[in-house]
Amino acid sequence: MQQFIDSHDLSVVALSYLVSVLGAFVALYVADYIADEKGNIRFGWLTLASVVFGGCAIWAMHFTGMLAFEMEFAASYDVSMTLLSLALPIVLAGAGFLVAYKWQDSTVAWLSAGTVFGLGVAAMHYLGMQALRTEAMMHHDTMLVAISVGIAVVAATAALRIVVHWRGMLRLVSPFVMGLAVCGMHYTGMAAMEFMPMSDGGARVDYFDGAWSASFMGFAAGLAVFLTLLVGSALVMFRKALDLEPEFATN
Repeated sequence: MQQFIDSHDLSVVALSYLVSVLGAFVALYVADYIADEKGNIRFGWLTLASVVFGGCAIWAMHFTGMLAFEMEFAASYDVSMTLLSLALPIVLAGAGFLVAYKWQDSTVAWLSAGTVFGLGVAAMHYLGMQALRTEAMMHHDTMLVAISVGIAVVAATAALRIVVHWRGMLRLVSPFVMGLAVCGMHYTGMAAMEFMPMSDGGARVDYFDGAWSASFMGFAAGLAVFLTLLVGSALVMFRKALDLEPEFATN
């Protein structure tokens, strides 16, 4: 625990949790439109919910969390691997939302969707770490890696259960649980990681050739958060407009 505190800026850790909760809140708000009254899937809303969740609640949270990690050496991120780490959680979030809302009354579907969500969180984290270019070798504790995946799956499953099956204000618990799924997985994964210095020969590699800097990734994460806020604001106005339609129709 002390090692984690020493290697992380706790204020940025808290910020990363808020980023994840924000992304989950907007994504789950969008998810209300995924299925119509007859249970048919609206794929436009499904895509938007997946992009917001994968892009903000998972991806932006990860790179905000990486800003909290105080590395003792220069680091950058491989472009292609970083983009893959963005695409994969969006795809898996889409699959999870599709299963959860297509078969809302099925326990098997709910458990399957939660598992897919949790694996999406874990996949993004470890792909994002593979994208990291440093002057050190990365090693992971297998047991802690397994625990991190378990945290993501269990918490994501609970969050989906809440948002799909609970009603009223109680549903607002779900984004906070989903934030715990993402952050719990990320920081357990960070605890599982250890850097070992490379030889002098390895240090001569140009780690910034065809890569993005940590500061650029921080900007990208901030942009994802801004766009999520924009989507959330637009949806609030959209829903208010829908609520006003019957009133205008009678005038």
